[in-house]
Amino acid sequence: MSALMLKLIALITMIIDHVGVIFFPQYIWLRYIGRLSMPIYAFLLVQGYKHTRSFTRYVIRLAVFALLSEVPYDLLFRRTWLEFGNQNILFTLLTALLVMKLLDASAKSRNIFLFLAALCVGILPYFLHFDYGVYGVLAVLCFFLFQKYRGIDAISYSALTYGYYMYYGNATQLWSIASVLPVLLYNGKRGRVSLKYLFYAAYPVHLLLLYAIRYILDNQLLPFTK
Repeated sequence: MSALMLKLIALITMIIDHVGVIFFPQYIWLRYIGRLSMPIYAFLLVQGYKHTRSFTRYVIRLAVFALLSEVPYDLLFRRTWLEFGNQNILFTLLTALLVMKLLDASAKSRNIFLFLAALCVGILPYFLHFDYGVYGVLAVLCFFLFQKYRGIDAISYSALTYGYYMYYGNATQLWSIASVLPVLLYNGKRGRVSLKYLFYAAYPVHLLLLYAIRYILDNQLLPFTK
């Protein structure tokens, strides 16, 4: 399974999850499907970090789309233009990207201060209220720290998620463990086409589209809703 296929699975399951949250909260199975998205994106972030030609451009690109996505995210989930109680997941992925870089630099230079810096950056999502919090960063690290051991990375993520369930009692998140199946089928290939910026843009765009649909339905702007 190529990176392109994994990106499509992650994108589709994410959209299903958000549709379920906004329009069909009574159908919990939509949330179960949606749980596959985050860990696949976490795995793909590690692959992106591993193969990127420019770490700086990777950081800038992720930061730009994180900022562009925040207003659509708040409009859809918070019903306001800007709210700081919860930030979108791209900020979490950006944090994890910086942590990976710091850990690599720490290992190469054997610098304990860089390692401590990685720890400090890694807990920022908790204080800044990024989506998935520290758990999201740890999910990325499961695939990063064990990237040379196929299967161990999947086991480590599964163990992390079970621990998350035991601590928070979030049984829905347990369904995300199913994401390790497509991850284990990854063949190391990019796919026939990249569509890199299309996948980045898909995040804020789909948030805006879902918000527009809900706004239309809530305000009865369509003839059949009157």
